[in-house]
Amino acid sequence: MLALERHRQMLDLLKKHGSVRTTEVAKTLGVTEETVRRDFEKLEAEGMLMRSHGGAVRLETQRREFPVRERAVQNAGAKIQIARAAVAKIREGQTIFFDPSTTVQHLAEALPDIPLTVVTNSLQIANLLADKPAVHVVLLGGNLMSSSLSCTGWAAEQTLNLYRIDSAFISCRGIDPERGLSEASEEQARLKHRVVEGAESVYLLADSSKSGVASSYFYSQNSAVDVWITDETPSPALESALTAQGVRIELA
Repeated sequence: MLALERHRQMLDLLKKHGSVRTTEVAKTLGVTEETVRRDFEKLEAEGMLMRSHGGAVRLETQRREFPVRERAVQNAGAKIQIARAAVAKIREGQTIFFDPSTTVQHLAEALPDIPLTVVTNSLQIANLLADKPAVHVVLLGGNLMSSSLSCTGWAAEQTLNLYRIDSAFISCRGIDPERGLSEASEEQARLKHRVVEGAESVYLLADSSKSGVASSYFYSQNSAVDVWITDETPSPALESALTAQGVRIELA
């Protein structure tokens, strides 16, 4: 098999599964594992994938942060399904964090009007919760990011430090089996790192399109996540890696 054809098939496997193991690719293509590793190295140099321990993961073809209006229509059904499942994780009296992802926006819409505190850096989520008088909303200030209608930066991080977060509800642009969660924006990644670092419990709300994907900025190890709520069972390789790191995977 010609190298170009091998590369095409490897990228097709990554597109389908998000992540692949060297041993599995070698068997599928009928080549040696050393050949697969050399091909992975070449494709990584061309920016087509990222090597991981024992395999490779898909890179986003667009690594910028998409405007929130564009993200809102992507996999909308799965996001709503995930958000509804996440509501059951919230208890009265808690202080919780909502990130500005569109999946968590659906969670804000589904949230009952009960006594609790929601800390968020999302203008849209704050607006959604304004109609729920029992919910106390803390909006983190800072530098406005027009693409996500959210605030980041030093001011947001300093305000966040004032609160003890019982549960954080976050999403991501990609879940890498080895390196963890990633974002397209450095500013969002830095703030989410602070959130994950300080929260008592972390719930990852991410649909199956994020499985095995790596974006520009890693902000958390998978082991920091308590529960990943998703719409489809991840690939065996990703499921095995996350389970070994203590992540409980729940299907919405």
